[in-house]
Amino acid sequence: MHKSFPLLFVLQFLFQACQPESGETTTSSAQSTSGIVVADTIIYPVDIINLDSTNTWASSRLRNLNQQQTADLLFKAVYEGNAEALDYYNREPIPVEKLKEMEASGDFDREKLAQLQFEETWQIDPVAGTMTKTVQSVLLAWPVFDSRGNFQAYQAGFLIELKQ
Repeated sequence: MHKSFPLLFVLQFLFQACQPESGETTTSSAQSTSGIVVADTIIYPVDIINLDSTNTWASSRLRNLNQQQTADLLFKAVYEGNAEALDYYNREPIPVEKLKEMEASGDFDREKLAQLQFEETWQIDPVAGTMTKTVQSVLLAWPVFDSRGNFQAYQAGFLIELKQ
């Protein structure tokens, strides 16, 4: 017992020395105003159209999503210069006029837009009990069907880089 007393005194001193003075706040490089960054970049897809009418769970998950409004607002953000369209494969900017031509030709039919792939940063604030997800970009994808009309895969359309 006699040997542990000095150790406890030293630990208490170190703990107090590491505390900020009153009125000071500490910040961490891994902490943002929305919390602690737990995923610097995470990428995942979200289907926004149920391609299988027998899949009632998918229909239930999408029941409150307005697919058409989502597509319209994403295209509007690009067309009005509030977001930038990029080629998915090389990340080169796609001029607005070129994108409009591709949409008019049917390559990017808004009504058939079926999947979004999000690139996000996630923050958790355990004190406030909140989680914040910041979308960096969204990939728009369309379904590909075989000659018999069976779904095969999603085809990447273009990437929309959002302002931070």
